[in-house]
Amino acid sequence: MQRITGIMQNQNLINHINNQKFKMDQLQNQLATGQRISRPGDAPALATNQMYFRTRLNELEQFEKNVYEALDRMNLTDGQLSTITDIMQRVRVLAVQASNGIYQGDNAFELKQAIAAEIDQHLRALIDIANSVDAIGRPLFGGFTVERKPFEPIVADIETPDGIKLENQIIGVQYRGDIGKRLIELERGQYIDVNFPGNRVFWGTNMTITGNVDTSGYVATSNQKFKIDGVEIQVEVGDTIDDIIDKINKAGLDIRASKIGQDYLSLYTITPHQIWLEDIEGGTVLQDLGLINPEQPQPPNNYNPTAKIDGFSLFDVILKFRNDLLKGDQLEISGQDLGNLDLALENILRYRSEAGARQNRLEQQMKKISWDKTFTTELLAKNEGIDFPETIMNLKWIENVFNYSLNVGSRIIRPTLMDFLR
Repeated sequence: MQRITGIMQNQNLINHINNQKFKMDQLQNQLATGQRISRPGDAPALATNQMYFRTRLNELEQFEKNVYEALDRMNLTDGQLSTITDIMQRVRVLAVQASNGIYQGDNAFELKQAIAAEIDQHLRALIDIANSVDAIGRPLFGGFTVERKPFEPIVADIETPDGIKLENQIIGVQYRGDIGKRLIELERGQYIDVNFPGNRVFWGTNMTITGNVDTSGYVATSNQKFKIDGVEIQVEVGDTIDDIIDKINKAGLDIRASKIGQDYLSLYTITPHQIWLEDIEGGTVLQDLGLINPEQPQPPNNYNPTAKIDGFSLFDVILKFRNDLLKGDQLEISGQDLGNLDLALENILRYRSEAGARQNRLEQQMKKISWDKTFTTELLAKNEGIDFPETIMNLKWIENVFNYSLNVGSRIIRPTLMDFLR
């Protein structure tokens, strides 16, 4: 039989009273803060959930900011594409008028001069739009390029077929940006591209580039890599030109490769854009095949001077129409010029549609994030918040138990020798 002493009774009583005081202190802290957990040791499982919910809320806050940034950029892009559409439609109206021969007669020269001047202003407006930037100064249509404007006009004096000299006329526009994609994270592992590279948006017709090197005997002597439109293609030792063509056509590009003439390699687009060519990691495949200029291997505008290039940018389309107008070539205006303008306008509308689709996705993502924030906040409140009526009831109960303990303890503790000596 276990022997119970007075000291043990006293110690047990003190332990029980301390436990009640600790519970009272916990409940009082919960009522004061409204939080169920003040430190992880109070409830490890709940503390783990609390940290997860708070981390998730912080993530959602950042994703919401990302979506706002992406939506602002897409709205700005859509507005610029809308302006481009209006300009192109006006230029097309002028082309239709010119194709009907209204710029003939005694005042034909004055009419041509007037319409050429209007086209020149539309051209300059398009260049300004192509070089537009977002709220923090990043080009809308330049990829990752920030150190220079993505489009550079080439200006020179020209002479009309009538012998009139026109000063400071735009004779060409070069793309100086890149094809970088600005990806913004909308959710864990979910990204959206908010960039429209200028070599795609401001392009009018399909492009073809054909090398001037006979590739019939080509055999790769080492493992090399090259990129077309940013897609990497691996060339292995022993690959022939047919193997390379097959790899290009299977790379998922909107570009096709083939051999023409004396086995010259030819690349052509199936949607209007400027072909982007790169030899990477020391490779020289595209240089050896006559497509890239060995003296200027880095894009943009790194095509081999001996290669044959066909295709017009949006600016080239307008420039050709202006020049044909000044020459009075009504047949060319009503034929190729009008057709090129239609293709360029169709390409702009394609990207307006793409911008609209991305805007819709961003708006839906905004709604989803808002709902997730509300739901996560509710879970966090249930996890760490207290039920005030229940907590007050528990506190009153512990206070009563504490008082009972004190009353019982006063009866349990035996009188000491000093009590008898009084």
